Amino acid sequence: MAGKMKRIVQYLLGLIILSLVVSVSAVSAGEGKTDNSADWFYPEWAAKAKYNTSVAVWDTDSALGRYSTTTKEIGLKDLARIHGHLCDGLVISYIEIKAVLNKLFPDGKVDRTDLRVVSKNGPCWVDAVSFMTGARINFQTLRIDASVGDGFIIQKISTGEAYSVHLKPGVFPAEQAKLESKIRKARSQGQNVSARDIDIVEGMADDLSKRLLNTPPDEILTIKSLPEYRFAFNDMFGGRGDIVNKNMPR
Repeated sequence: MAGKMKRIVQYLLGLIILSLVVSVSAVSAGEGKTDNSADWFYPEWAAKAKYNTSVAVWDTDSALGRYSTTTKEIGLKDLARIHGHLCDGLVISYIEIKAVLNKLFPDGKVDRTDLRVVSKNGPCWVDAVSFMTGARINFQTLRIDASVGDGFIIQKISTGEAYSVHLKPGVFPAEQAKLESKIRKARSQGQNVSARDIDIVEGMADDLSKRLLNTPPDEILTIKSLPEYRFAFNDMFGGRGDIVNKNMPR
């Protein structure tokens, strides 16, 4: 009997200790930290990628408030949530933007009230850069310009310091670019796209994302300083390209 009571007490103590550990973990998981755990829309290979690290951003603390006293984190999973999915365009954007932010804010504290950006009209690109930098068309801090290509121009407003960033030539696979072009052309002409082609291009995109997230940024990115760069706002709008196949069969 005494042995049974001892086991019951030990079991209850174990539950209490476990609940305390969970509570402490929940608190420490707060404090502005981001969630990088694997999920149904965020695969383990992304969560565990070597160069998939978060960005610390600094904002105001209310609609009419002053700067917050500390930062909060933004991660790739956060972008996947707001964008709708994880894709190679989102990964490319995240890597490119983060590399420039590291240059503009070497102390690791990214001021999202002090940035303006030039981006092409791509859903991945615009979602990523708006979320990571705070740039918006309605605030005239985001310029949509197709000539920037698959990259960005990012400028720190207070100092005028600006950089352009792109993937190095040859990093984006030519075969993937060819298939993507084939799919977009078919949809623009009102033609259906085969499930096989969509599956293949999605696999290519995942393979590219894995490679990018596990490669040192300086090996895949070209970053150029733009002395005396002058930002010019426009109000260009365009269609959304990442939903053209939403009703295609699997």
